[in-house]
Amino acid sequence: MMTNTTMSVEERLDYFVNNYDLIAAGVYSKGPEKIIKTDAIKKCRFCKKNESETNFTNTAHAIPECLGNHQLVLSEECDSCNKFFSENLEVHLDKYTRPFRVMGQIHGKRGVPNYQSNNQKSKVKHGEIPAFVSPATEKFFTIDKENKTATVNFHREPYIPLGVYKALVKIALSTIENKEELSAFSETIGWLMCADQTKSVIKPAVVIETFIPGPRPTCGVAVSLFRRKPSCASKPYAIFMIAFGNIAMQLIVPSILDRTTLTTRCIAFPTPFELCGWPFGQPRTYNKDMSGTEKRKEDYLIEYSFDDIEAIPPDSIDPELYSK
Repeated sequence: MMTNTTMSVEERLDYFVNNYDLIAAGVYSKGPEKIIKTDAIKKCRFCKKNESETNFTNTAHAIPECLGNHQLVLSEECDSCNKFFSENLEVHLDKYTRPFRVMGQIHGKRGVPNYQSNNQKSKVKHGEIPAFVSPATEKFFTIDKENKTATVNFHREPYIPLGVYKALVKIALSTIENKEELSAFSETIGWLMCADQTKSVIKPAVVIETFIPGPRPTCGVAVSLFRRKPSCASKPYAIFMIAFGNIAMQLIVPSILDRTTLTTRCIAFPTPFELCGWPFGQPRTYNKDMSGTEKRKEDYLIEYSFDDIEAIPPDSIDPELYSK
């Protein structure tokens, strides 16, 4: 569902300036590690166990590597919690964001992800340039020569929407360096640690999703976490934004301090591309209800623009493009 807002870009920016403080932010890609350090006695910020009770041998990325973060590391996440989040939350985020990452050529843990349709007949493979391979009968992509666009029909693997929401909340809490800020999210952390995906602490669980057309505008993955000012008790306590490739996502991070909040409505933070006059077209913003607790399978259409199409002889195509 597309968001229709009566607020201008300037009004939305003023809303955040007047009501929120920025408590965590950064842009992460490749390069030197940035470690969110622990105290003298290392303790997991999720299960609260210390080094004598659990292990801290694995590198826990505060933002999953699949989204393009190879720098920001959370030292306060034990191996057990890292495994739990990977198997119960990040698996759904991985499936949901895969079309975005294929489209944006996001370098994850194993490079840019390739794509293969459910029947294995249509593929996207990444080399020096992306290759889209599909029999004409599959209708994997359609060409509009008049408007010079190609629309690709990706199939998402089954995912649990609320699992995606929880994964994004977990990322938000992992980016906080000031540990005094964590007390407001004690119940939220308990919710994240619950394997029962039918339980929720926020309804509806809405993600504001913004698509930025044109070439990939975001280098790496950018995050911002806002906490409301003390004088703004009627607003959601915390709002998180994450952007990678051509996608920006925004959501409310539930808090025990939201019990006094009068609304769960989230105002869309204006992307820089709305503020600067993006030459490739106006960003498009949608509200996605991620409250669902059952697995969802769906198609996702992505439109590409082109300048020209050139027919080439079949024997000039690298046969490896057709192999697995």
